[in-house]
Amino acid sequence: MTHFVNDPQFGEIIDFEHLMEELQGSYDQLFPDFNMVGAVQVGSKAYDDQPSYMVAGGASILGYSMLLAAEEYELAQELKGKLFTLGWTEEHTGTDLLSLTTAATPMADDPTGRKYHIKGRKWIINNSYHAEYHTILAKIDPTQDGPRSMSLFIVPRSSCKNWERLDTHVLRNMVLTTYEVDGPGILVGKAGHGLQIVNRMAMPAKYICSYLGVRLATQAVRATIEHLSTKRIFGDHPINFSNVYRQMYNLVLQTSYLEFTYYRAVAFSDSSFLQFHGTMLKSWLLLRCNELMCQNLLVAGSKGFLRESVIGRNAIDSFVLPVFDGHYTLNTLLTAKMMKGYLNGTGRANLEERLHTLRRQNIFVPGTGNQMNAKSGDIRNPDFFDYADYLEQINAPVDVDGRLIISRVKDLLAEMDAKELTSSAEYKYKIGVIQHWLESILSAAELWKLVGDDYLNAIVQQYNGFVKVFNDIIAEGGLETPFLHVIHQQPIPETDDPVGYLRRLLNIEQRWQELMPAMGD
Repeated sequence: MTHFVNDPQFGEIIDFEHLMEELQGSYDQLFPDFNMVGAVQVGSKAYDDQPSYMVAGGASILGYSMLLAAEEYELAQELKGKLFTLGWTEEHTGTDLLSLTTAATPMADDPTGRKYHIKGRKWIINNSYHAEYHTILAKIDPTQDGPRSMSLFIVPRSSCKNWERLDTHVLRNMVLTTYEVDGPGILVGKAGHGLQIVNRMAMPAKYICSYLGVRLATQAVRATIEHLSTKRIFGDHPINFSNVYRQMYNLVLQTSYLEFTYYRAVAFSDSSFLQFHGTMLKSWLLLRCNELMCQNLLVAGSKGFLRESVIGRNAIDSFVLPVFDGHYTLNTLLTAKMMKGYLNGTGRANLEERLHTLRRQNIFVPGTGNQMNAKSGDIRNPDFFDYADYLEQINAPVDVDGRLIISRVKDLLAEMDAKELTSSAEYKYKIGVIQHWLESILSAAELWKLVGDDYLNAIVQQYNGFVKVFNDIIAEGGLETPFLHVIHQQPIPETDDPVGYLRRLLNIEQRWQELMPAMGD
């Protein structure tokens, strides 16, 4: 059972002994066979979905994964089960890793060429006071700032000192600190390959981080259903009021859709779509989870303010996942680079093959894969296909015209190019956001195709979300591309048991399990 301890130095914090006891199960999922989602699922179950534990455990998993990304397999076996940190960020640089100043000086008496003295200061690092090992990014030549300027080192706790606790508004039971590194460390991988190792680890890591957001959203919405079905106001349970039922229907449908979108991305991750879906999950999906949990808090009312309630806690704690040092912005900018390939794909996607990929096993129980060893040249150029043709193959009974969508987006990009807007960071970000919303429509259409009419309005929700973003870009920039129009939802199902219906709608995994025999292979 997950619990907190009263530490004389830090107050109420996670029990790091319990954290470390359960980490072995997650590491077993990573090495020798790599199961990126299995690792975080094991941790999520062991830590009772408690955000402070899951994020602290996730940080150690990612730190350990750096050894795998560097192909340091003997070291990974030796240190399996230890507690790690990600010693990347510095206060003046944040996510701008190329500007870090931590220095690594070779030890003259080391015949292996792998021992260095590491000196610098790291900032807002999770687990840092309690961790046994730190994966530190540092520069062998501090005057350099190019892609080959960084190297990765494994540094023991004995080389660190002067920890200072940093109080935060979120995940208050973790221990985030700033601290000094001043002591020996071991080079991991090749000198100058630090950024390459980070990128190799980061692609599958996006799926691990995104899992936490989806779990927090599902947990919070489920708690609100239970609260509104037991609370009494004006002589009845609020869930029975038509306006409350409609709000919860929309939230539940979105939550189920986001969960499906996550596992859909996992199903296609061991392919050229690893980076494309990963950047969407780490930005678009996590921001949607944040928005959803804030709306859910409003519907739940004062219950969400209580300390023991997951409704408010999850709404607050979830913000660390996409927001930390602007990760959602960086990932959206990465997606924007793929827009022309996405819009101009000409290959015909095989609908049955894609559905078979999702059907062939329970997508909620992911298996091992080779995502850690994906070649950057492959995942930077995904196998995009004809968007409009694929929507036509799905043939959902809603007024979503794929050819009109693609035509209008191309018109918008052409106008941006003509006005020399696409070179600015603002509009690159907007392009990435559009692309994420386009893909969200496809995901919702596949959800309906696989699971049925109860989820048809998910397509409408995603299409209308896309239209709002598209029209906002036109309005904010004073552009002349014609606006798109939203479409109407299908009628919400009438039911004598709104609580039972919402519970079933939210439990997309159970629905999937029930349909598996009918789906066949």
